[in-house]
Amino acid sequence: MLVDAHIHLGMFDDIPNVIKKSSQSNIQLCQVGINLEESSSLLKLFENNHLKVGTVPVFVGIHPWYGQNHNFDETLFLELLKSPYVVGIGECGLDSKIEYPLNQQIKLLEKHLDLASKFKLPVNLHIRGCHGDLIRTLKKYQGKVTGIIHNFTFSYEIAKSYLDLGYVLSIGHHILMGQDKHNEVIKKVGLDKILLETDLDYEHTGPYDPSLLKNEYDYLSRLLNLKIEDIENTLQTTFEKVIRK
Repeated sequence: MLVDAHIHLGMFDDIPNVIKKSSQSNIQLCQVGINLEESSSLLKLFENNHLKVGTVPVFVGIHPWYGQNHNFDETLFLELLKSPYVVGIGECGLDSKIEYPLNQQIKLLEKHLDLASKFKLPVNLHIRGCHGDLIRTLKKYQGKVTGIIHNFTFSYEIAKSYLDLGYVLSIGHHILMGQDKHNEVIKKVGLDKILLETDLDYEHTGPYDPSLLKNEYDYLSRLLNLKIEDIENTLQTTFEKVIRK
């Protein structure tokens, strides 16, 4: 089975159809929330449609892009964490390209990490720029919180900082650009520390297309000169380890 380690299923207008199409394509989706209200609505839809637990693992959290407009409602957050569909916390993190002050972003991130530490849940982390700030923050929780670094495009030196903290790196559509530097870092990181994702969300990417993830798996297979079955099995094992810690 193919694993899409990061998709914003809650932003699609026909969620049951996306789940159906992914299942038909042998893809397991991992839903990553952008705010608590969205996650609450999605979980209610899962319950009302009697979706089998484990079909779509869910991370709940507040994306830094939405941090200024969505309060960290701890009561609601704790209620969401009780759902059997929820396996982790996110999307949360830091972004140097938005107006939301970085010191406030860090405070919001630490609230997520505090809950992840308390409940022993993995996190799904957004990072754009300010790697130093994120790494310093994560070091405070070293040994207590791990998870996934979303949209990995950076150098091996930065990648190693996250790997040393116990995180795995999730690669998106950038892999299909075939950039030599990116390819070399992927090879150096190694297959057992990698996941693949689409980051599809409808608003920015349009209707769900399962071919994107398939193309990423095919590219990784060719890049590492491994059978697609070996890629599938290794990435599925890595993902299961992340969400079952």
